[in-house]
Amino acid sequence: MLDTSVSAPTLPLTGPLFDGRCVRVGWPEPDEFDRITSLRNRPQVRGRFLDPRALDLQRNRDWLAHGMQRPREALLSIRLAANGTWVGTIGWTGYDPDRRELDVGRIMVDAQAVLPHRASLPDGYPGVGVDAGRALRDYVFSRLDLATMTCVVIGDNALSRRTVLMGGLRPVGTSESTRPDGTKVGLIRFAMTRDDWIAARDRETSERRS
Repeated sequence: MLDTSVSAPTLPLTGPLFDGRCVRVGWPEPDEFDRITSLRNRPQVRGRFLDPRALDLQRNRDWLAHGMQRPREALLSIRLAANGTWVGTIGWTGYDPDRRELDVGRIMVDAQAVLPHRASLPDGYPGVGVDAGRALRDYVFSRLDLATMTCVVIGDNALSRRTVLMGGLRPVGTSESTRPDGTKVGLIRFAMTRDDWIAARDRETSERRS
């Protein structure tokens, strides 16, 4: 009998994955593990997560090296394409190849690492977070043949809202969650369909050419 099933797309589980305008994104290397944890543990960064408690350095090393269930979940390193400088992370959770869905996680950018290189970035550059977010979006829709991408951000996090909106996602609902200390936070859920992605990609291409 002829097998007419379509296999799920595959992707490399080590090394680089995709490029943005000024960034290169790929799986984290061992020499970046502690930098990732240190950035995540900064008070101003921890506050962007539903669980703001500090991560244990060794446990996070082990998770990044062996615990991450690639490709169902991904925490990827963002590096400047020009010189390879590590500047942050971006990733996803719950990738479902059968339903062609995934949820984009938090983007963390180390502003201190970017600062010495700001003069070399082009005029009108939207920022490392937006650049990496758009590049991830384009990669997963084209390489993984996604139907839908979603993202949840804390409602009062203006930087995260800006990054998501500049990536072309649209708000589709709100909810409330309780943090480990008992405080409640409002959440905004964003989504992007394949048609949304095509429209956003074409619009951004047109803007760069004008």
